[in-house]
Amino acid sequence: MSRRLCVALALLLLAGCGQSYYKIPKEEFRQTVRTLGVLPLLVDENSTIIHPERQGIVDLLRKENAGKEIPLVAMLREEKAYFDVRAIAGDPAALFPLLVSGSSLRGNGADIVRRYRFNPAGVSEIAARERVDGILVVIMNGVERPEKRWDRDSSSMSYLETVYNDILVYAAVLLPTGVVAWEYPVNGGGKFLNLQYPDFDGAFFNRTENVQVRPISLAGLGRTLSERERGLFREEDLPRRYKELFEHFTQVLKPGLLSRLGNGDGAAR
Repeated sequence: MSRRLCVALALLLLAGCGQSYYKIPKEEFRQTVRTLGVLPLLVDENSTIIHPERQGIVDLLRKENAGKEIPLVAMLREEKAYFDVRAIAGDPAALFPLLVSGSSLRGNGADIVRRYRFNPAGVSEIAARERVDGILVVIMNGVERPEKRWDRDSSSMSYLETVYNDILVYAAVLLPTGVVAWEYPVNGGGKFLNLQYPDFDGAFFNRTENVQVRPISLAGLGRTLSERERGLFREEDLPRRYKELFEHFTQVLKPGLLSRLGNGDGAAR
């Protein structure tokens, strides 16, 4: 390996290490969050979703999200980073107003994300009822932010840099007090689903340089969310978008080996 390549890889590793998902000291998180409760995936229906079939987008996300917390719990359990990981049952539409007290946009340009504030009373109620030390909440939300997207024609050097509407994913681990102990994403990112595309073909056939931004059809979005990868012997059980998201969560939600001593059931007291 060349010296230049080694330096580049080292810089990339340093950049990655500089990102911190933890909002409290990692050791404190490790000692405090022994039993993690995972909520059903939530949708912020009042976020910025600009589409001719706006309500259809909300309904589609809720439909595709349904039950996905179960494989997420299984994947987190496999990592053995917690004393226990439990699925928390509930109606996502009712859980959202119980837990969320507000939101705001943070960051600039392509790094804009939506951050959430939480209702301590609602968080405490769920944590006490489920006997967990922390609650993982995942919220899908719409955001507008500038981005550069290239023509899919590999022989073309064309791109359109403008504001696009995307569905992003926000996630947090909440302590029973409502304090955010861990938060995703870091430094922008968090994209889950494109709602629009630049129509380079339309511009080409209409002999114009004015590339229009068009909405992806509801049917097309549904096929994207349900798309599964084909393994060596069979098709994956979990749709690709969710699989990739959950695999990332399992890697960045590992504070270290938890002590098996102390409270026998690992539950919040």
